[in-house]
Amino acid sequence: MTTTIEKTSDYLTTDELKRLNRYFQKEQNYQMALLIEFGFRTLLRYSDISRFTWENVLNKDELVLNEKKTGKKRSIKVGAVLKSLLIEYYELLEQPNLDCTIFNYSLRHTNRLLQFGARFVGIRKKRVSTHSLRKSGARFLYDENHRSEDVFLKISMILNHSSTQVSRRYLGITKEEISDVYAGFDILL
Repeated sequence: MTTTIEKTSDYLTTDELKRLNRYFQKEQNYQMALLIEFGFRTLLRYSDISRFTWENVLNKDELVLNEKKTGKKRSIKVGAVLKSLLIEYYELLEQPNLDCTIFNYSLRHTNRLLQFGARFVGIRKKRVSTHSLRKSGARFLYDENHRSEDVFLKISMILNHSSTQVSRRYLGITKEEISDVYAGFDILL
C-alpha cells in the first residue's frame, strides 16, 4: 500500500499575515512585504504576480493580464488600500525604473524566504508558500462575507477552478464546518 503525501500550501490568518509582513518590513525586505499584500489582495499565482512591472500597477484602477496557467484574460480591480501600498512601497524601494518587475526573486527563493519568515514569527505547523497568499485572500473573502454560498461561487470563478469541489478543498472548508451548518436545525418547529 502506498501513501500519498499531500504537498499543498495552507492559508494564513490575517494575524499571521500581519506578523509575517511586519517581519519583512523590519528586515527592510520591502519586496517581500509588498508581495504579501499584493498576493493576498489580488488572488493571483506567483507566476502572474512576478510578471508585473511598476508601470503596470502604479496609480491603476484595474490590473489586466492573461493568466499564465490558464491563458484566460483576467481583470482585477485595485482597491484604495492596495493602490496606496503600491505607492508607499515604490517609495521605500527608492523608486525603481517603471519598466522593472516588482517581484524579481525566483519562486524557489521567494518560498524559502516566506518559510523562514513564517518560522521566525512562530508559524510552525503550516506549509507556507507564495500560494498561501492567494489561498489566504480567498479564505478571508469567504469568511468576511459570512461564508455565503454566493460569495463562495464568485471566489471559485475568480480562482478559475474547474469545480466548486476543488474550491472547497482549496479554501480548507472542513467536514466540521459543513456539519456545523446542520446545527441550525436545532430548533423546534
